[in-house]
Amino acid sequence: MPVAGQAPGTFIISLDFELHWGVRDVKTVEEYRENLIGVRRAVPAMLATFAEYDIHATWATVGFLFFNRRSELLRALPTELPRYDDLRLSPYAELDGIGQDENDDPFHFARSLLQQIRSSPAQEIGTHTFSHYYCLEPTKSVAAFRADLQAARAAASDFGVVLKSIVFPRNQYDEEHLRICSEMGLKAFRGNPRSWIYRPRILIDETRWVRAARLLDSYWNLSSHNCYSLLPSKGGVPTNLPASRFLRPYTARLSAAQALQERRIKNDLAYAAQQGLAYHLWWHPHNFGAQLEENIGMLRRILDHFKGLRERYGMQSKNMAESTLNSEDHAVIQEDRFARQGR
Repeated sequence: MPVAGQAPGTFIISLDFELHWGVRDVKTVEEYRENLIGVRRAVPAMLATFAEYDIHATWATVGFLFFNRRSELLRALPTELPRYDDLRLSPYAELDGIGQDENDDPFHFARSLLQQIRSSPAQEIGTHTFSHYYCLEPTKSVAAFRADLQAARAAASDFGVVLKSIVFPRNQYDEEHLRICSEMGLKAFRGNPRSWIYRPRILIDETRWVRAARLLDSYWNLSSHNCYSLLPSKGGVPTNLPASRFLRPYTARLSAAQALQERRIKNDLAYAAQQGLAYHLWWHPHNFGAQLEENIGMLRRILDHFKGLRERYGMQSKNMAESTLNSEDHAVIQEDRFARQGR
């Protein structure tokens, strides 16, 4: 049971659903084919697992994936496109080279998978921007970012979804972008952990030392448990629900390290449950595209641990939208906490 006067802990899961749009600047389809085509099996497998354990999750989706056909996508492009100094970062020059539809090109369309997500209980469809937009890459354009979000919102609306949550590609954002998100009606975003190794950076600043530090932190506690209290939004920006941990996929050559990662995550979750804090785990569906059985097995072991924490401490599963608090919600929680402490 939760401690008297303490809100129950919260387990948040978000997934960056992007297919090839999220890796196109670093990997070709051929180089990453197994993982990308494997998403067709991974999404229903994850949805079934989430349903079994009553897990609420947010699927932050690149807007390009909503469309049935390339012709529909081309008609829905933003009024202003990004102006990156590095032209390789923009996907728009490649649109003429993608297939006509999802059957022809399962690497760049995913409407059928989104239909499965939409029809599954407690699954939120959020945004990962329309074009996998890099907010901090030069030359930064606030107007282009606003146009991108407008296109993302329109694509989701045509699919019957009202966007409430955003995950920024490569975790790049600043205060200006957050204010635009609020203007667009978004209520929550996945921020970065407080440690210096996770702060938002442009790609050129992602040095091998920073990546190595993050890798080590997946297995050993370098940056703390990265748990936090859920608080209402402040300053006219969406509620920050920082990432706590990236769930690294199974790799046969790192099987011993996988056990360390699982132990790290389970310890983090236990701490969050005992202290009444939030813990936010995230990954990409394409991370599970290869070696699906091993990855689902890893996920099930983590969720078995969560199930025990839910039974013992009352820990809750919430998607990002469900995890936002307005000031009235926060006041009720505080009043209840003080009332319990006064008994």
